Amino acid sequence: MTRLFHLVLAGMMLLAGPVRAQDAPAPILEMSFPETETVPGQYLDLRLTVLVPTWLPKPVVFPTMEVPNLRVRLPERSTGPTSRRIGRQSWSGVTRHYLISPMVVGRFTIPAQDVPVTYAVAGSIEPVQAVLRTDPVTVSGTVPPGAEDLDPFIGATGLTLTQEVAGATTGLHPGDSIKRTVTARIEGASPIVIPPLLPETRIDGIAAYPETPAVAEREERGALSGSRTEAVTLMVQAGAEGSAPPVTLRWFNLATGRVETASVDGFPVSAIGPNPAPRSGHGSYALPAFALVAGLALFGLVLRFALPRLRARRQRRHERWRASKEGALRELMQTLRARDYPSAIRQLDVWVKRPPASDPAAVEAIRAAFTRIGAVRYGRSRRGTSEGEAWQDIERMIRAADRGGHGKTTRHLPPLNPGLAP
Repeated sequence: MTRLFHLVLAGMMLLAGPVRAQDAPAPILEMSFPETETVPGQYLDLRLTVLVPTWLPKPVVFPTMEVPNLRVRLPERSTGPTSRRIGRQSWSGVTRHYLISPMVVGRFTIPAQDVPVTYAVAGSIEPVQAVLRTDPVTVSGTVPPGAEDLDPFIGATGLTLTQEVAGATTGLHPGDSIKRTVTARIEGASPIVIPPLLPETRIDGIAAYPETPAVAEREERGALSGSRTEAVTLMVQAGAEGSAPPVTLRWFNLATGRVETASVDGFPVSAIGPNPAPRSGHGSYALPAFALVAGLALFGLVLRFALPRLRARRQRRHERWRASKEGALRELMQTLRARDYPSAIRQLDVWVKRPPASDPAAVEAIRAAFTRIGAVRYGRSRRGTSEGEAWQDIERMIRAADRGGHGKTTRHLPPLNPGLAP
């Protein structure tokens, strides 16, 4: 229906008189980046707006704007249609909203990025393609006065530490255990800026088993918050006497402009039992200790020469995988799950072009499904069309094409005994 509308409108323009594409007004790319400086962990607003004198038959392919040491997020409803009156004409277009945050102190430049645009031209049935280009953008991460000695720098509107200790901590026996859990909750910033919380617990006769940290990020009306949780289990192996160290975090309160401290106390740890194995006596440990030191020195020497080669080999292997059909498929599926329409369109082309060749019929069906999503998101689609169902259909079609052998090579072996075949 949308394509028929475009064809009818193009026919009406042809009747109005021929217009050459080179004489038509060119698309416009506008950038809005009012603030370029903030503290690490806080976000700046960047907006790109593309305007054309007619309409967009295909979505604009916006750049990712990602560079090292910068975190780029797309908020909810980051991309949407727009229109503007320019002269006597009404131009249509689309705008993309980015949230950009420096992760560390310093100046970082996002280089100029290409923005491919496909738009209709009055007097022509075929759309025209143009490549617009953004200006370079410089982002600065700064530390406010009074917070220069914070390392790492944490800027937020609220930060608290809580602690849970499961089990008794004194008078223990071999086989008993203590589980210590510390949680940092942050407001006004992402929890990824929170450093590791639990210091190493070193007590003779006590073995420490740390768990993998859990980080949870939340967003409500554009405001970030979240938590980082770390846990360690202390297992009694022999008689012991010591303490678990306290946990302290210094952070900068963006609301008050002051450095504040969040902390939880340590606690004593003791166990009744045989003393830990002695570490000296008759020189029994001298030779093993010397052998261990010599072995570590030799291992370090080997790593010094072998590690760069191993890293280079692993990097080459990773690059070959990313350049393969399988690597392109993995990235394509990630863009589908993120519902990132422009990136998915671009990654689909990458996957199709990678050898071995994909089934043309399957590719055509997948592109048609993408067109239906574009009609829902950017065009005048029929009511009742579900964009979520269209995304699921695309994912199923791509997986079916991959399982069906498209993008994979298959070897057919001859029968073991050709003469005995029926």
